[in-house]
Amino acid sequence: MANKQLKTSKTPLIVERPVSAKIMQLAQQLKLTDLQAKIVASRLNESDIQVENLSDFISKIIFPKLANLQHPNELKNSKYAAKIIADAIESDGLIVLATDYDTDGVTSAWVATRALVDFFNVPEERIVHIIGERKSGYGITDEVVDRILALKQPIDLVISADQGSSDEPRIKRLKEHGIPFCVTDHHQIPLEGPPKSALCTVNPQQDGCNYDKTVAGCFVIFLVMSQTRQELIARGYLLNSTPSLKRLAINVALGTVADSVSLKSINNRAIIKAGLNFINQFEDVSWQAIHALNNNEQPINSEYLGFQVATRINAASRVSDVNTAFKFLNTTDFNEAQSLLDQLDKDNINRRQQQEAMLEQAQNNAQQAYHEQKYSMVVRMQGNAGIQGIIASRIGEQYGLPTIAMTDLDDGFIAGSGRGIIDNIDLREAFQWMSEQKEGLFKSMGGHKGAAGCIIFHEYFDEFVVLFEQAIQKQLGGESPVPIVHTDGRLEPWQLEPSLMKELDLLEPYGREWEKPLFSGEFIVDSVRSVGKDKTHLSFRLTTMPGKGVRTPAKTINAIYFNAKQNSAEADPFSRGDAIQCAYQPSLNTYFGKTSLQLRLQVAKLID
Repeated sequence: MANKQLKTSKTPLIVERPVSAKIMQLAQQLKLTDLQAKIVASRLNESDIQVENLSDFISKIIFPKLANLQHPNELKNSKYAAKIIADAIESDGLIVLATDYDTDGVTSAWVATRALVDFFNVPEERIVHIIGERKSGYGITDEVVDRILALKQPIDLVISADQGSSDEPRIKRLKEHGIPFCVTDHHQIPLEGPPKSALCTVNPQQDGCNYDKTVAGCFVIFLVMSQTRQELIARGYLLNSTPSLKRLAINVALGTVADSVSLKSINNRAIIKAGLNFINQFEDVSWQAIHALNNNEQPINSEYLGFQVATRINAASRVSDVNTAFKFLNTTDFNEAQSLLDQLDKDNINRRQQQEAMLEQAQNNAQQAYHEQKYSMVVRMQGNAGIQGIIASRIGEQYGLPTIAMTDLDDGFIAGSGRGIIDNIDLREAFQWMSEQKEGLFKSMGGHKGAAGCIIFHEYFDEFVVLFEQAIQKQLGGESPVPIVHTDGRLEPWQLEPSLMKELDLLEPYGREWEKPLFSGEFIVDSVRSVGKDKTHLSFRLTTMPGKGVRTPAKTINAIYFNAKQNSAEADPFSRGDAIQCAYQPSLNTYFGKTSLQLRLQVAKLID
């Protein structure tokens, strides 16, 4: 049967993850089911785990607890930072919190504020929040420094969170005005080292720090504030009975999920699990409002945090005012929380509308640029630079190529966000190589292996496109790029029941490096139709096909394939009677009070 899929897309290879026999055996000894043990054993590899007791490590991963957190004493300079912050608390000047504009930054501001006010008894009027603006760029920018210098009252201390490690020139400006600075961050340390003009830098990435290097910025400030509590108790400023800060995990969890840090980390899993436990008590009015938005369905999980809550928090800085998000997390009035959440919802709708307009531009550009020998994709658009990362993901997934989405800025520069898409592509390394080929190509660049961002000079765009293609080709050794979808193998028809979800939920939280289970299988299409407002999604009725040597009775099940088509005019890629291979995630669907299992297709291709 002829392949009816888009010629412009590279069909991903569906590959089953390798399973560690040793880890599977240890997981089974911890009373996991065979399926659960297999999922764990395909995400952990004993050769990558440097611990004395492997069984204990696996247990802490599977059963996350705050008691398993690495001690803050292992976070270099955290005790010194606590003394600096305690000195500022005992004084009477302003304490300025300078944080990033994304969800990690906003939750960092919340953690620091609530620790200072609710636990350390600092009057709110002493605290000034300066959350960066997306249009001004990441970090302690000159605009942030100008805002700090414009404050009229004496400043005891500026504390950064989720930023600051690469901002020596701006921190030096503040030092020259007699303003002390304490950096807390989790991003890479520049080659020249931590900022010399800061009193102190707390960052697990710096040399000599033994703390988990995968934690988010909100986690770092949480640990620093925990150390500050201990310092204030030692000074007699706080009573020994002062509660621990563990309840602040409620939004440390949100920031950690939103920042897509590794969930192969005992620390990250523990803080998310604890935060979700607090969230699902629905005592904070912000989470009560979110609960109402979710039709009071329980429980809220890590996926909901990432795709429903963080998107709304991020939308504020992308299309409106980031302070709306900060106020939402801080309010103690339910009506105000609902009003602020309503504004965040409107911001998110606005973001989606802008995204669709920009995606159309990007798809047109990509269609013109694509040919079978391409190694990469660079698309240039007009619009909101805060949305281009989403565009890079969509175009990259559509074409199966490492992709940079770029937007013209008002100041003559072009901003870009990239997604690696292909296994073994390192975007940060690609940018570094490009900068060595063309001096001055980048005004700024940063990120990590799978996702990176940059700002380039307008006149260098054409060279950038050529160099990015060469960088990717070089990394792949001239081999054609092929996207790979890693799955957890086949499920038998008898396993495709709602009870499957309870079995999988026990391994929450899911996220980067602890991916939500994705299964593969072959099916016959009983029916298919286009659905959704723009008719780009496909709704299926599928029947299982038997595996090799398997005589299990067939099962018919509903499935949904989101964004299966570029637009409503595109012909349906599948028809009744087609045999298809799929990669899918099982989910629950409730209709008229009846709950059934539904498959969410990630990949679907015809079987020849």
